[in-house]
Amino acid sequence: MQGISTVLVTVESQESMQARPPRALAPRGYGAGHSFVRPNDVALQCRILSDALELIEHPPEPGTLVIRDYS
Repeated sequence: MQGISTVLVTVESQESMQARPPRALAPRGYGAGHSFVRPNDVALQCRILSDALELIEHPPEPGTLVIRDYS
């Protein structure tokens, strides 16, 4: 259970939580295949990636799903 830290970025929060990831980020309002939201929206994709990496640096309680709006 030690080694490389991971963050799951998911739009299927219920299904993903069954896998019990150590930390997970769910962008609200997007469907399957759009975990990093709109295609070609690099600024928004970088923001989501930055938030995911923040969960590694400052981890929430293990098994927590962090839901964020990126409207």
